[in-house]
Amino acid sequence: MSFRFTRAEHLTLNREFEQVFHEGKVLKNDAVVLYVIPNNLQHSRLGLVVSKKKIGNAVRRNRAKRLLREAYRLNKHVLTVHVDIIAIPRQVFSSDINLSYVENKLKDLLIQINRKFSYTTEKVLAPAGFTHPNK
Repeated sequence: MSFRFTRAEHLTLNREFEQVFHEGKVLKNDAVVLYVIPNNLQHSRLGLVVSKKKIGNAVRRNRAKRLLREAYRLNKHVLTVHVDIIAIPRQVFSSDINLSYVENKLKDLLIQINRKFSYTTEKVLAPAGFTHPNK
């Protein structure tokens, strides 16, 4: 398992962002909002949207992006499904918020993604009172 965050794992194109925003499911907690949509690739991809209005100046926006990227890089192995994710911070990641806080919040959401997007085939149960004709 590689902990690198390669270029192929980045959402880069405007149309990819638009597709995730329009068709994606929303998962959120008090630190991060995620828009998630399944993809047909062999890996998951991450895009970041950090607004000046909500987060503040360039230093704060860059810190938020660094923390989210690093938290994703360290926890992408938790994902068992291949999805496109857009992460939006809900609060200012000030100097008192450390990586472990962001990592725990993001990890919780990644586990929710697994639950929501795993396509497990479950056995179909027979209706109540049904008996097999050969028995």
